Amino acid sequence: MRRTPTTLVAMAALAILFFTPTTAPAAPPTEPAEDATTTATTQTPSSLPLSHSGTWTMEQLLALDRVAVLTLWKTLSAVPMAELNGHYQGIVPNGGDATRQASTADFMYNESSERGYWLGKAYKPLTATTGEGYNRWRFPGGKVVRNLRFGTEMGTSLIDGKPAFLMHYSDFNDTTLIDELRKLDDNVYLGMGTTETKDGKRSAPGHFALVGPTDEWVGAEEEE
Repeated sequence: MRRTPTTLVAMAALAILFFTPTTAPAAPPTEPAEDATTTATTQTPSSLPLSHSGTWTMEQLLALDRVAVLTLWKTLSAVPMAELNGHYQGIVPNGGDATRQASTADFMYNESSERGYWLGKAYKPLTATTGEGYNRWRFPGGKVVRNLRFGTEMGTSLIDGKPAFLMHYSDFNDTTLIDELRKLDDNVYLGMGTTETKDGKRSAPGHFALVGPTDEWVGAEEEE
């Protein structure tokens, strides 16, 4: 197992994101009723469904806050291993929380930082119940780094004890970070991540969302 400085910085970025203190924001916003005569002229790409067979839009996804994501995530089913294959766009919704939006933008979406701009994750199934993946980051000049690998398996959630698609970063990195993914809609997924605390328990979960696939699996740089 080889860990580059960039991998260690990226790993710290995800771990710290999950430890960031939060306050309970207001309930998820509701959309006002639209006039049927103006709907067609006011639609934008972000207001259209994220898949041809789904109903969730990017606007709805970004309107969620951490509490809403966690509450919704607990109602969902695990993603089948074979379903995730390729690159997926990563999103950290913080609707209605300007402070957290600014913090996340600076920490996870700053291509001039050591971490880079988080593009998302990639997955490749290896068996019916296991697979592997990595994270992607963009830097100035369009350079994309593929690192922070993880192993995947169908397992039991460390958060609520129900089935979940698990990502074990310890398979390739010196960390206790585990992400858990469930399916929200066709091509839309919600994730929660925790790390082990000093008392052996798990940290408060951090949240994210994935949309895709956007393109095909390439492989992490550590594999090249």
